[in-house]
Amino acid sequence: MNSFSNRCIALFTLSLAFILSPALAAANISTPSPLPDKLRICADPNNLPYSNKDQQGFENKIAEQLGEYWGLDVEYVWFPQRMGFIRNTLKNWSDDNGRFACDLVIGVPSQFDIAATTKPYYRSSYSIIFKKDGPLGSAVTQQDVATLPDSVKTSLNIAAFAPSPAVTWLRDNGFKSNTSFFRIMNGDGEDYPGKMVNRVADGEFDMLVIWGPIAGYFAKFHPDLAVISMVSEGNNVFDFPMSMGVRYGERPWKETVEMAMDANAPQIAMILNDYGVPVVEASSKPFGGDDDD
Repeated sequence: MNSFSNRCIALFTLSLAFILSPALAAANISTPSPLPDKLRICADPNNLPYSNKDQQGFENKIAEQLGEYWGLDVEYVWFPQRMGFIRNTLKNWSDDNGRFACDLVIGVPSQFDIAATTKPYYRSSYSIIFKKDGPLGSAVTQQDVATLPDSVKTSLNIAAFAPSPAVTWLRDNGFKSNTSFFRIMNGDGEDYPGKMVNRVADGEFDMLVIWGPIAGYFAKFHPDLAVISMVSEGNNVFDFPMSMGVRYGERPWKETVEMAMDANAPQIAMILNDYGVPVVEASSKPFGGDDDD
């Protein structure tokens, strides 16, 4: 709903204000000023390389950069990035505080549909990670992996998360029967996908297909691991743009965030590089932009 429609509704219902519900009242006063009094970030307390309570993730560092740019203190609202994350953070209105719990999610898919998204600030892809001295040690591209002899393929112990584009690729290339699939989200707040990389380093799995930022970050701690960024193949899309998330209808705040993203683009790129995030060019067809009203 655009701002003009909001004004019309407000005028139309002015004489009936005494019957408005608290939820509607909150909706009418919820839009923040372009620059709030603090930079309130919605984040996961245990999800490296993105964020944690010790503020060691790259999204923490990006938040610090934006806070410094705006001259604002950074404040976090922590909630596991599982089902209900946006509802309990970005959309969590408090009558006592007269505001929402937090105002910005540093990393969401650009095609996210439960929050408005800024323009993308990086693109990454699913990655294949394996030991350099293992049976995949000579592989350089995903085609090298896909064209391995069947005798090698069937000997591998593979891990992947489902649902993900990796499922189709593994099935189409003869790996599905010897792949263990794991849920990307579960009810354990102490668990996070990055732990799976350590299981490859420990030799439990020969190969793992996982989202690139996770692979790149944890591989930095294991020099014996190799990472291949996957390239989209026809309808199998492996690379995706990432944006920041705000509430629908808060266009002034969204534009303020995007201006800060532009002004701090070199610093953000340096942070991503420091954390080993594979930043790739688009190899898939572009999609339509986000409409936040």
